[in-house]
Amino acid sequence: MDLDLTEEQKLIKDTLRRFLDKEIRPMVDGYEKTGRQVSREIVKKLIPFGFLGGLLPREAGGEGLTYTTYFLMIEELSRVWPSLRATVGISNSVLTHIYEYGTGEQRKRFMAPLLKGDGIGFFALTEPNVGSDTSSIETTAVLKGGRWVINGTKMFITNGMEGDIGIVLAQTDKSRGINGIAAFIVEKEMGYKARPVEKMGTISCPFAELVFEDCEVPGENLLGSVGDGLRQGLKFLNSARAMVAFISAGIAQACVEAAVEYARNRVQFGKPIGAFQLIQAKISDMVTLTSAMRLLGLQASDLLDKGRPCAREASMAKLFATDNVLRVAEDAMQIHGGYGYTKEFPVERYYRDIRYFTIAEGTNEIQKLIIGRDVLGLSAFK
Repeated sequence: MDLDLTEEQKLIKDTLRRFLDKEIRPMVDGYEKTGRQVSREIVKKLIPFGFLGGLLPREAGGEGLTYTTYFLMIEELSRVWPSLRATVGISNSVLTHIYEYGTGEQRKRFMAPLLKGDGIGFFALTEPNVGSDTSSIETTAVLKGGRWVINGTKMFITNGMEGDIGIVLAQTDKSRGINGIAAFIVEKEMGYKARPVEKMGTISCPFAELVFEDCEVPGENLLGSVGDGLRQGLKFLNSARAMVAFISAGIAQACVEAAVEYARNRVQFGKPIGAFQLIQAKISDMVTLTSAMRLLGLQASDLLDKGRPCAREASMAKLFATDNVLRVAEDAMQIHGGYGYTKEFPVERYYRDIRYFTIAEGTNEIQKLIIGRDVLGLSAFK
């Protein structure tokens, strides 16, 4: 694995950082403190950089970016505004999903609005009683007269409130188990109900509970074949977990920068607190952990770019990064003293924004089982 970034990657990273610091950062506090949701106009500002469809080939309207390049962009966006990262990240995953599994007609109809930012995408898998055990989906889809009738509830759905185009997983035949699970493209006007779910962080990108009551979906909105639904979702988990390492590295980097600035300017006992040994020890730990997160993420993304198996590496990256970014955020808060516990400085928000990721994309406990299974050749799941 070559650890040197290409000249193109360096240019993209530097250009994006300047843009985000100038155009996006000034609005973050205003949105997060008032609970305003990321707007479509803000999402559209990111389109020239390839955040929507960046991983797709150019002939499909994308940028043909490598996983590594795209994830480096995700790191920069996470450093500035995790809520915006979540909004565009989920929309992009829906785009990628439809491109990978959709028919020509589905691609033509649904990808264009998502690529332009006119539509926002959501992915509905998790349910009130279904988390890590994704094979136990309770939402049902019954074929009646050429239309699928969906009933059930989805929970913790990012972009669920404002989303226009979503992928919903449902069970078509319980007796078939995972072979009965299918994915459906569902549009907002089809009549499901959305309720916001208050949460700890990324306030400007809310969760939603989605309730489907005899929601009718055209037969042609079936994505792939019946039985493919769960397999489709699981295929993207390695890339999602690798990306989480870069999200964590971005927020950790923001914590480091905030702590360094504060330690240089805060004077106690006649000198900047950064001159004290304990503060320097904390910052050195923070920098080291941030670099380690990034390196584990790069290892996984390099394997993804080469098309090689990376379940263990993606889980390692996700596990290490999300466990340790919390430590970095806590150290940043500690360095800020009492101010770190207030909303006067951004470090308390960094902690809240990243806390969810020890749970998302498979809990960290599940990651340990995946790594253990790969090392030992023995499954702890069943």
